Amino acid sequence: MKKFSKYLSRVLVVILLLGVTLGTMGSSGGGCDQKQVSSSGAEQRSSIKIPLNSKGNTVEQQNIQDRINVTMSPTKVMWIHLISLDGKIVRRMPVRCKVTSSGKRLEPKQAADGLGTYPSSPFEISNDNYWSTNEFIQPDGTYGESDNYIFWFDPQGRYHQWGTAGGLGYLMTDYPIDLANPIDDITGMYNMNQAAHEWQKQQEAELKKQEDK
Repeated sequence: MKKFSKYLSRVLVVILLLGVTLGTMGSSGGGCDQKQVSSSGAEQRSSIKIPLNSKGNTVEQQNIQDRINVTMSPTKVMWIHLISLDGKIVRRMPVRCKVTSSGKRLEPKQAADGLGTYPSSPFEISNDNYWSTNEFIQPDGTYGESDNYIFWFDPQGRYHQWGTAGGLGYLMTDYPIDLANPIDDITGMYNMNQAAHEWQKQQEAELKKQEDK
């Protein structure tokens, strides 16, 4: 009888564990799991299931990935409108590849060795692989932060970025537009567009040569 009781207890434990496992698996669906755990161990879970696209990304994730593809291209021509705070167009010009914020850096600001000792000069860091930093390197290979901005893609997949810098507002796109006069070849906008287009094609051809080697 005692042996049977022990056996029954073990069976019940197995059934209980199996039920918990299946319940956990069933709670995960095709959406993005909104589980958050704080440093204290408290758990917060949202019942909202965020839909994913065919690539398995949320809209925010896809936007960020698409922006990286646009702004990190070494052959891209971007277009920027510098706009005064009263709405006047200061200047429009092509941009080679992308604009860069002054807060971006090639090296971290803080570094220390395993004992918490800080270096006396940047050269000490570059010559010793033992130094470490608590800063994360960004996907673009730099440290630091960009100026505040928003970005979006229109239904045609064209990129737009709006922000402020140096006391001016700006609109940046990955296609040539003219906010003041969208169709005006007389002012030389056509020549500028053509020159930028030819430069982009040349850069793409050079990049393809390197990839074919």
